[in-house]
Amino acid sequence: MAGNRQVTASSVAQGYSIVGSFVVSGYIMFFGPAHQSIKPFLGMLMGIMFITCMSVCWFVKEEVYTPAVKANTKELLWDAFSALYVGVRKLPKVLAIYCVIFLILEYAYTAYNGAKGQFFGIRVKDGIADNADTCGKEGKPACTDRQKAYNDGVQLASGVTDTIFNLVGLVFLALMPWLVRKIGAKWVIVIACIPQVLLIIMAFCKIVAIDIILVVLTTISQNTIFGLQLPIIVFEIGLTPDNNLGMFAGAFNSANCAGQFLNFILASQLVKTSMTFALPVLVGGILSVIALIIAIFFLKLDMKTM
Repeated sequence: MAGNRQVTASSVAQGYSIVGSFVVSGYIMFFGPAHQSIKPFLGMLMGIMFITCMSVCWFVKEEVYTPAVKANTKELLWDAFSALYVGVRKLPKVLAIYCVIFLILEYAYTAYNGAKGQFFGIRVKDGIADNADTCGKEGKPACTDRQKAYNDGVQLASGVTDTIFNLVGLVFLALMPWLVRKIGAKWVIVIACIPQVLLIIMAFCKIVAIDIILVVLTTISQNTIFGLQLPIIVFEIGLTPDNNLGMFAGAFNSANCAGQFLNFILASQLVKTSMTFALPVLVGGILSVIALIIAIFFLKLDMKTM
């Protein structure tokens, strides 16, 4: 549908995703950490999911693609279950390299994002999480200074910081089609790796303002790596009806999941060290350096379409 303006279309779609994120960050910014009002928070999420999903079901009219030669049911089932393996195995070289960069950057970002409340609440604010979700409520002891510090850190990370993160992300997405046209997708990706390299600094920094700036800058990395995903796939495989776009997109989704999954496995061990929640962030920054090197020297991509 987007024709030769894939980057513009993807930027718009990514922008809508950010609008949804505003709901969560806005709630936390105004009402405090979600763990202090979990039922209203989950109720809000359920309501939004219902409204958005039902809107799509009601208003979007899909024209089902009918192949020239209809496959039998067994072949369709086999293709469905083998699509992930086939998609990864058949990735063109450029897409395979981009997929590796994607996986690394998602691991690195999840290293921070998966424990941002603890990072700000415990590491930066020197708070304590024990009973911080129940203190001060009816029948419970008042919150200690360290429990208050922890809750303030969680609200700062998921409220104010995420809201600024989303605002900067929207501005960047508005500029991304122009940047791709001017310097090419390869160098946009290279530049986008740099903010996550700065996670190395953040792992050792306890100055709130600097940490917020470093987190906000990673919106460039995340919106680039997600926003250019489909445009690069389409650029490499073309726009024919049977280009297996869904299969290759599924391979990238698997890379995203793999990066997050690896972080969940490793972070549970890394936080047990003396650096606690700072060590996963440090590892994420170091891995982002690897992604940067791969993008500079191995990503052979000459794409300047908007």
